[in-house]
Order: sequence, then structure tokens, then C-alpha cells
Amino acid sequence: MYLFKEVVKEESSIFDSWLKHESVNKWLGGIDNWFDYFEFANANPDYFLIKVLLENNIVGVIMLEITGETGYISLTINPVEQHKGHGKRILSLFLQQIHKIIKRDIKYIESGIFPDNIVSRRCFESCGFKFTENGEDGEMIYIYNL
Repeated sequence: MYLFKEVVKEESSIFDSWLKHESVNKWLGGIDNWFDYFEFANANPDYFLIKVLLENNIVGVIMLEITGETGYISLTINPVEQHKGHGKRILSLFLQQIHKIIKRDIKYIESGIFPDNIVSRRCFESCGFKFTENGEDGEMIYIYNL
């Protein structure tokens, strides 16, 4: 069973090490240093950094930014745990529990996924996200209605 818990500062080195893997770094674009990103996100009440645990091992992290009624989501799976089906199971469970986890009333979840990130596109589509438009940076915008 997956557990969702808030990321703590002491875990920053774990997530920072993930950025060294091409399968993670290629898609996260603007995050060059997890320590700085953690400080930025932790100082903002509209940002949520949620680790995903399975049998006490961190298998993923969800980054969520709330603006109005919309949450902008990114999901990253631990590089050694990729291609094992975690993404779909984590995303599906998170969507079911989102209001309980973040304790905020939002109506939509949006994700920008680059067209050549086929694995992420399939994951989000399989969980009910619908393509809406192309974004300014070439990403495909997907929306999920809560």
C-alpha cells in the first residue's frame, strides 16, 4: 500500500540524486538543485512536496502547486523503480485521496507533459486526464476534473 507523506528537508539529498538520472532530469527542466527547490516550495503555502512510500522505501514524489481551483501536478518515480507500474497506481490513488492529503478544495488537476514523454502521457491518460491544448513551451496540457 502506498503512503503519501510530506517531504522533509533531510530527504533532499535523495531527490537531488534522482536529478542526476537522465530519465528524471530530462523531464523536470527547471529543477537543477533539489535543495533550492525544497526551500522555495517549503516557503510557499501553495506548494506541496509529497513523497510516496511503499514498504518504507521512497518510490516517487509528487510536486503540486495550487492556483485558485487548479492544482498543477508533476509526478516523478525513483529511477530504480521506473517501468514497474508505480506511476499509474500512485497517480490513481493520489487522485482518490487528494482532498484528504492536501486539505484544500480544488476542482481541477493540470499537468504539462512533453509530447515525447510517452510513458508519462500514457500514465496520465490511463488515470482519466484529458488532453486540452498545447502549452507555450511545447508541452501537452492535460486536465483532470475532480
